[in-house]
Amino acid sequence: MTGSPIELEFSSLASRHAALLFDAYGVLVDGHGGLDGAGAAIALLARERRPFLVVTNDASRSASTASKRFRSLGIEIAPEQVLSSGMLIDPYFQERGLRGARCVVLGTGDSSGYVREAGGEVLPNDPELIAETPVDAVVLCDERGFDFLAVMDAVLTSLLRAFEAGRTVALIVANPDLVYPSKDGRFAFTAGTLATMLEGALALRLGASAPRFTVLGKPSRAIFDAACARVASRDCVMLGDQLHTDVAGANDAGLASALVLTGVTSRAALARSSVQPTYVLERV
Repeated sequence: MTGSPIELEFSSLASRHAALLFDAYGVLVDGHGGLDGAGAAIALLARERRPFLVVTNDASRSASTASKRFRSLGIEIAPEQVLSSGMLIDPYFQERGLRGARCVVLGTGDSSGYVREAGGEVLPNDPELIAETPVDAVVLCDERGFDFLAVMDAVLTSLLRAFEAGRTVALIVANPDLVYPSKDGRFAFTAGTLATMLEGALALRLGASAPRFTVLGKPSRAIFDAACARVASRDCVMLGDQLHTDVAGANDAGLASALVLTGVTSRAALARSSVQPTYVLERV
């Protein structure tokens, strides 16, 4: 993109495109609740009957669970208005013949649910079992829901044994985000850090032949194409707080992008970045 981003308020942005795509964390919510203006923004779209979708890398919640949380915070979003990166696990498994695969799933119960719906056999997150079982796939969805260090050590052991023996294991990261906004200017690690840790360790042992994780969430083109299909338009604007997932992904998919400054990206970071959005908003 060329030129400076357009600065505007949400009410002006809402009328510029056929459909709006929202990131969740840093735009509508943070780790502790709803962000100011989020409920009013969604209510405005509902009144004007403008199509919208929450397009989130959060693979720790099903669409139903996410909808319940939004509504508990005064943000009226129905399950069918949520597209999680976890929902791309099913088509990925079908395309690659992974039904019946023995899977390690790092994340919550809802994360495991996504893999079961795709036909995967989810192994218990027991370190001894994982280290000794020839797994077919490792799916990273969330950083919660398991004994972090013990399970990560076991996953690394299992993967090194497999790849050093010449056996293929599918590596999938549904949520490639490295950090998310917790609250009041604080940040927390998320599932993308797990992929970075494992890739670094595999590269140390396997060198240039070390495999990498396939990304299903933003900035992957697949999730943007799925979102456009859901709202039946490519005249969409993606509202997000992260330049290298929300903004870069939308730009690469040929969509408009809006950086919302209530999450992880500051104006100073925007000024330093080669990734530039179509619009900049202080908040929704």
